[in-house]
Amino acid sequence: MSDQYAYPTYAKLIHLGMAFFGVFAFLTSEFAEDGITSNGYLLHSYLGLSLAGIMLIRVAMGFTHSPALSFKAWSPFSKQQRQYAIEDFRSLLTLKIPKRGRHEGLAGFTQAFGLLIFIWMSVTGTALFMLGSESGSNIFEYVEELHEIGESLIPLFLALHVGAVILHALCGKPIWRKMFNNKSH
Repeated sequence: MSDQYAYPTYAKLIHLGMAFFGVFAFLTSEFAEDGITSNGYLLHSYLGLSLAGIMLIRVAMGFTHSPALSFKAWSPFSKQQRQYAIEDFRSLLTLKIPKRGRHEGLAGFTQAFGLLIFIWMSVTGTALFMLGSESGSNIFEYVEELHEIGESLIPLFLALHVGAVILHALCGKPIWRKMFNNKSH
């Protein structure tokens, strides 16, 4: 594992877009309950559709040769990754920060979990927007329930992700700075 990697500007912008649109779409979800003609519904919908656009870019970048965003060297569900995650968990129990690459072990699982949740919310939210809540169809109700499952998982992901960043900072490894430094390659 190398601690010397940096994130290119485009990766930082994608992360910022996911964080901004994802968190604010989540925070405005209750406003969407007022019906499709309300400003709250429009705000939530446009934030969610913006997140869907960012997620489309993120997934597309995963199939490129980008060292920061490529899925090629990232296999979060492999036997090796599960072993790394178990080792990382044991390391945390001894109050030591695991030393892994950017998509390995618990970090890889957490990032995959976040991507899957945001993709889930983007797909189901876009489907709800296209179906329109006035239809009252069974399909709409089903997709709405699926969307709400994802809504309940977002706080769990944010706690894991932000908690890991805070834990790293408290242990003298402020990895959050990699998102805000001006060095990129």
